[in-house]
Amino acid sequence: MQRKIWMTTLAILAAASVTHAQMPASITALPSLPKNLPSWLDNTKQNHIFYKRGPYNFAVYNLKPLALDLNAVAVGHAMAYEDLVTGKAATLDSATFDHINRVLNNPPKFMPDEANLSPTFGRKYGVLEQVFDWTHVLHAQTVDVLASPKMTPAQKDREIRALWDFYFTQVPYAITPLPMNMGWLDSQPYSMAFRHKYPKVNGLFWGYHWLQGGMYDMLDGLTLEQQKRSYEVVGQRYHKTELYRTNRVFMPMFAETSPKFAAKYPDIANAFDNLHMLHDMVNDILASDWISDSQKAEQIKRAIWIVSADAHRNEKAGDGTDQMQGSMHDHRFLEGMPGMGMMKGATTELMYMPGMGWMSMSDCHHCSMPLPTGKDEWRSSTVSAEGWTMRQRCALCARDMASETKGQAILRIPLETPEKTLVVISDEEGNLTTDTPGVLFLEEPGSHAKCNQWSRAFSGHAAFDDFVRANPKYKDAKPLTFKDWANKEGAGTPATYVKPHGPVENPYAMEHEAKEAHQ
Repeated sequence: MQRKIWMTTLAILAAASVTHAQMPASITALPSLPKNLPSWLDNTKQNHIFYKRGPYNFAVYNLKPLALDLNAVAVGHAMAYEDLVTGKAATLDSATFDHINRVLNNPPKFMPDEANLSPTFGRKYGVLEQVFDWTHVLHAQTVDVLASPKMTPAQKDREIRALWDFYFTQVPYAITPLPMNMGWLDSQPYSMAFRHKYPKVNGLFWGYHWLQGGMYDMLDGLTLEQQKRSYEVVGQRYHKTELYRTNRVFMPMFAETSPKFAAKYPDIANAFDNLHMLHDMVNDILASDWISDSQKAEQIKRAIWIVSADAHRNEKAGDGTDQMQGSMHDHRFLEGMPGMGMMKGATTELMYMPGMGWMSMSDCHHCSMPLPTGKDEWRSSTVSAEGWTMRQRCALCARDMASETKGQAILRIPLETPEKTLVVISDEEGNLTTDTPGVLFLEEPGSHAKCNQWSRAFSGHAAFDDFVRANPKYKDAKPLTFKDWANKEGAGTPATYVKPHGPVENPYAMEHEAKEAHQ
């Protein structure tokens, strides 16, 4: 029986003229399509649905550099897909890459219709394009709300939740908001083919996803001027570094780049991660020369179904009855981060981040003490540096963590209410600046077990005095000006810090070995 299977496999490979370099390391049968799939998966008609009405639509152009970069992202995706299905795959990492790169550096003024840029791809995989487009609409409108200077934070929160309801109920093309098992989705027979075969274009794709994920914490809760100042740093990082990285082992995840937004809107964060995973699965299928055209169409339909909302109706995240580790129904999430599906090798407490090792998403990444939760969740600070964004428990933790990183950093420190956030920029030499010079700080160092009490920022004397009156133990505390606070020397690693250790040293070690073998 085994000899018969092996002979059949050899015949298929010979008929397809597959070279050794194109063969998967171990030939695994392609999974079959589930039975009784809904009819919308076979739709071939164009079905464009426009934005939900709102006065905020296209407010992203208030941050024109970001708007133009997002326009270029749409062009780049469409160009790559069209070339993949029109016989130009051989030059994807050369001519196509150069063409896309020119667009990224000379973006169109308005968002293009991707269907017009990739007509062949649309004809072959029409329903896939509609699934992509529908979630891209949610992407765009959520950013518009956050970029609108005419809405209060409370209004923005209500509208973002209304946008999610609109997205999830209007058409069948919605992506599931459940935290999918990313390790399993990236372990299909064709997985990793695209990133190994076209590392430069894959780097662009994952650079897009880094920007699309990271922009939410950059926008949420900030004024337009703070957003503009932040994008000067983020945009520079995007164009100089993130677009051209070929050493990532996995796509950027939403909670890695916008952890506060992901914790606040886990359904949206999960849907975006699942959409990006669908992009990767489609890329890998199209890049696998050992799969026939008809098999590619079938596997793409299966990939759409796996991440669709329809496939997971009435299932709940964290519900033990739905968890089957190693399958599409593994809907666990990391403790302290509901907007984060399980990564390769992760446990419910820890995830592995290349370059940083194992991390607990429920603890401060500087002092290891628990992050605020529930009604106090807004009290956590964040630091964005070197391509990642981490949450901290207090202002001091944010400052000291930023001082330990290379290059520029953005610190976002809550003030006395959820509606007010202090933005601090750290330059290449670690100098801190802010556009809110009147802020004051409480910093009465003690054990980090209570650092969220003795390290805080305030918009001015009135807010500082109100806090001291409500907390008499700090009645003798002297408020620090921004200059005094910014110039304080870091205290080093807190005594409470604990470096987490995961089940293995590096769950991605085999991917590195596979990439080296492929090259």
